[in-house]
Amino acid sequence: MPDLVYIDDDGLLGTNFYWHKHDAKGITKEEILSVGLTSDRVQVAREIIDALVAVDARLQRERGWRLYIKEGYRSKALYELIYEKRLAKFGEETKKLFNMETMPHATGRSVDVALWDPAIDREVYMRNAEDGTDALFVDFYKERTDEASRRYQELQTYLISLMQERGCQTKINMSHPCAK
Repeated sequence: MPDLVYIDDDGLLGTNFYWHKHDAKGITKEEILSVGLTSDRVQVAREIIDALVAVDARLQRERGWRLYIKEGYRSKALYELIYEKRLAKFGEETKKLFNMETMPHATGRSVDVALWDPAIDREVYMRNAEDGTDALFVDFYKERTDEASRRYQELQTYLISLMQERGCQTKINMSHPCAK
């Protein structure tokens, strides 16, 4: 098991996605507890906390926003549970979102991130939910010319660049594996 820390201990914002969304994903509270998820506090590997704090500080300085961690560490048991439930509900599309070979979140060095605007106390959206799962993938909006799509692409590009400057990589979706 990786050396984990809670992000809020370092002043970062976030909540555990599956703690709050388990019902919507067809997972019972008992199942969530059985795989080791016990609260909405987000954990990450200690080795990436400094990078996340630096990105958060820069967002505050440049835009008045905050980094919001939607998910960090995910146990292998939680991966398997979520994967099985999503596969049953959504079928093969699940395989595009879940890397079951390496399970990057199980290392504690992969995070799902969003932008948060403290002035209005809500997320700054980097995609339109009506665009479905595909809008989670990097460059989904790149070839689109409407104003909203250009804005989503600009926000994604900005956040990706901040994360990459701190040693994080961006894979196919907006999950950021951070390696040291």
